[in-house]
Amino acid sequence: MENEPTRLKRWEFRKKKKLEKRREKRQLNAKQHETPKVTAPTNETEKALEQQDYLKAKAMWEEREEKFHMLAMAKKAAREKQEKAKALSQKRWQDTLLNLPLMPPNFTVDKKSTLKTFVQSNQEPVISHRKTYRERFLEKKFASDKK
Repeated sequence: MENEPTRLKRWEFRKKKKLEKRREKRQLNAKQHETPKVTAPTNETEKALEQQDYLKAKAMWEEREEKFHMLAMAKKAAREKQEKAKALSQKRWQDTLLNLPLMPPNFTVDKKSTLKTFVQSNQEPVISHRKTYRERFLEKKFASDKK
């Protein structure tokens, strides 16, 4: 009996296996996401090739940057031209409106015509007041108290 290995309880065994699987998965993911070590080129030819690649990439970047700059300048020029055209058309429109001949008014005020004015009436307006539920209740209560 002393040489017999102790058996784990079922839930302990399953928990242990589950934790082992998780650990293995984490270690596998860590190995996959490990950043490769960049080693410096050792001989002169590798250094020369790397320098050429760098210069080529730099030239391509500068070319793209120049194209971007040219596009931005063209957009800016088009926007300024459009704003000038808009301002000019607005100014022409305002000048046209200000130079329109005004027609003489069609109406005249004669001494014969009387202007209508509002006159306040002397009579009190008749507005029927609707009684609320409370008022009707109190009226009934007082009427029943008087009887």
